[in-house]
Amino acid sequence: MALDGFALESKDAFVGYDASIATAFFGAVDGFARRLRLDVDGIERLPRGRALLVANHAFGFDVVFAMARIHAVTKRRVWVLGEHAWWTIPGVRRLAAAVGTVDGTPENVDALLSRDELVLVLPGGLREAMKPRDLRYRLVWGHRYGFVRAAMRNAAPLVPLAALGADDVFDLVGDAFARSRRLRLPFPLPRPAHGLPIPHLRRLRFVVGEPIPVGLPSEDPDARGHVERRLRREVEGALHEIFEEELARRARFAC
Repeated sequence: MALDGFALESKDAFVGYDASIATAFFGAVDGFARRLRLDVDGIERLPRGRALLVANHAFGFDVVFAMARIHAVTKRRVWVLGEHAWWTIPGVRRLAAAVGTVDGTPENVDALLSRDELVLVLPGGLREAMKPRDLRYRLVWGHRYGFVRAAMRNAAPLVPLAALGADDVFDLVGDAFARSRRLRLPFPLPRPAHGLPIPHLRRLRFVVGEPIPVGLPSEDPDARGHVERRLRREVEGALHEIFEEELARRARFAC
């Protein structure tokens, strides 16, 4: 056990979760979100059983607002597949585990989905969260297909969850990862456009899309790969459609 009292097994499914801490935490977050007049649309589209929520990753951990509202409305837990870096930060990792963050491993996602839980994944990870302003409302997922394979293994529908407004809060430029490599830093280094990370006031909104059903994986590797690519394109397309509707709405109001 580490100096902050964190046991490594706490990052596994169900182990570090504390219902009383999670309820208090999400209650406070949802209360703050209501004061900000933050909207979460489409919660009624969530399946009653297991589901894998797939979200775009903007600054920080803005998606916690959507998780809090889902928790308040449905009384269900939303587990998050966290990056391995979470478990290197003393103090933060204890809270993360207590409110439902687990290490993003196939074993953890299978354990959660097999119990009909809601699981949230952010395929873009830190790279998408720190993308430059030129890539606003674009998904930076690289070659990641693990979340699709997890959904297929567990017959869990994929549910798009779009974060709107969060990409506009900070103006970042350049490649944070290339910059850290040049400086030999162990972490990505974002650079604000004007030197200081001055946030723009934006109203955040989240939209839960229509669930995308998946079938059981085929025994044929070629057929399985085709289905994986098709499902990922469907999720990407659903998110981009929501982004485009939001941007078109802004353009209409700007006229």
